[in-house]
Amino acid sequence: MTAFFDEPVIPFAAANRSRAIAAGIDPYQYDAVTAGLTTLHEWTDAFTRTGQEHLVLAEKARLPRSAGEAFRDAALWFHFATVLPNPDLAAHGRAADASADALRRSLAVLAPDAEHLAGPDFTGVLRRPSPDAPLVVLVPGMNSGKVEFMPLAEALVHRGLGVLAIDGPGQGELAVRSTWEPDYQRVVAQALDAVDGPPAAIGLVGLSMGGFLASVAARHEPRIGAVVTVSGPTAITWDELPPYVTESFVLRTGGEAAAREFADRVTAPPLPQPLRVLDGGLDVIPGVANGEELARRAAGGEYVLIPEGGHLLENCRWAWLPETLDWLAARLDRGPAAVVTRYVEAVASGDLDTIRASFADDATWTYPGDLPLTGTWKGRDAIVDDFLGGAGQLFEPGGEPKVALTNVVADGDQVVAEWTSRGTARGGAAYDNPCLGVFTVRDGRITSVREYTDTQHVERTLFPS
Repeated sequence: MTAFFDEPVIPFAAANRSRAIAAGIDPYQYDAVTAGLTTLHEWTDAFTRTGQEHLVLAEKARLPRSAGEAFRDAALWFHFATVLPNPDLAAHGRAADASADALRRSLAVLAPDAEHLAGPDFTGVLRRPSPDAPLVVLVPGMNSGKVEFMPLAEALVHRGLGVLAIDGPGQGELAVRSTWEPDYQRVVAQALDAVDGPPAAIGLVGLSMGGFLASVAARHEPRIGAVVTVSGPTAITWDELPPYVTESFVLRTGGEAAAREFADRVTAPPLPQPLRVLDGGLDVIPGVANGEELARRAAGGEYVLIPEGGHLLENCRWAWLPETLDWLAARLDRGPAAVVTRYVEAVASGDLDTIRASFADDATWTYPGDLPLTGTWKGRDAIVDDFLGGAGQLFEPGGEPKVALTNVVADGDQVVAEWTSRGTARGGAAYDNPCLGVFTVRDGRITSVREYTDTQHVERTLFPS
């Protein structure tokens, strides 16, 4: 075979252990199977045999639940038989097909609500707790696939989110039938178009190389509302990559020239959506730059480094996964209270893109009193650029008001929010004012605001005679 297969088994098995366990493989069985390998040449056959053993258990199971769990285990073992850059494409394809078939049989029992979708360039598993629930698309990476992310899908469903876990060209079920698609927005658009009924909001989670693919899709697909990447690259230096990566690239793209071309396209596009980028401090791959640059270039990006985390952070899920899924759920929530909360928090953080996106095109904002700011500001641009932007000019540089949300009460499309605003006026006066706004929210956008505040304090501090 190739240079990678001449490397020792133990380091590769150790590097993939937490990944396999997080996907649902029993750790003791993983250790037993990998301990019996003397060379990586034996990996595919050993994992395939173990998958076949679980198929036998499924057929012998007395109860449907036991059969479903055995089919699930078989799907995972068949899948992990394919994570090596095995040039024996026939063996690779048989394992991938067996994994896909076992996954279908498993979900028929364990998640009967699951729908199987397919298009020219993708296959996917869709789960929706309700037709109008926000939808998260899970994007796999270099050698992962949808079967690997069923536990993540389950965690999202439990948070009220729909999930579409996909395999794109050259991934998972489609690994040997096609090659990678660098313009991944085409794959995501195709998958979204296959969903019956538009979801309330759409997010992407990209894992490993899927982080790059998700960022490309988000850059070009206007339906995407928020993005999470985990261990995604933002630049690749081909000549520094280890054999495992280069040989996987060559296998998944169809040749070395195509692999080098794909690697050259890996970059960090500037994203307009809210973005959370996660990396592990122990995830160091020669020739691969981590995701910090992606977060830096995004309008609403945040970077989270987990010092003890390895690749995909599977060895420390407790340190990031629950909070990150909650973060994503909050960004995709289109309920009126969430829209207003997100808007006020964006004002507090200076996130102009989110501020602007919070308003409908024809929104209005009515400000009280008899001041230069008083009146009804009409239209999103007038509100953001003239009213809010003009108010910001009344404060000295560095003394811009700090906004803190203190209360939110919602009833239907009406939301009452209270916040405090503290800063230093251009004349040096301390500005400290409680504010209240009555917001109307429709279709996930603010359509009107009536603000109430201490206008005498505003006049004394911001408009002294």
